[in-house]
Amino acid sequence: MKNSFKFILIIIFILCFLSCNEDNGFGPCVHTYKEPILNITSLRDTVNYNHPRFIILRELKINGSKQFGANPLLESYAIVANDSIFYCNIPFGFGVEEGKYEFIIEAEGFQPKQITIENVSYSVFEGGCPSYNDGGKRVELVIN
Repeated sequence: MKNSFKFILIIIFILCFLSCNEDNGFGPCVHTYKEPILNITSLRDTVNYNHPRFIILRELKINGSKQFGANPLLESYAIVANDSIFYCNIPFGFGVEEGKYEFIIEAEGFQPKQITIENVSYSVFEGGCPSYNDGGKRVELVIN
């Protein structure tokens, strides 16, 4: 009786494990992000037509919550955090959370500028197991 119970548990475990993956591979069902949700493609100065290549981003809020450290950088490129200050080489991208993004940008030779980007979301969601998001929002920032 004891051995048959163990055998049944092993069979159930294997069936659950195999059902977690659409291609019948082994491993847990995972959700991935193929790119960050917010992608800053360029920054331009409309007065002198300059295109700064580096900015400092500070006072980042996502859906009203102030962000610190590496949390918003779990999916990112060309951006580095130092507590609540983010150093960015343009183009750059970060984040996976949908909603409203607010921050202040600073570039050499320009006054700091408050930026608000509403309705940040992915355009692609492929459900199932595994699942993924892709097609983050692309934004060109104007500094003046």
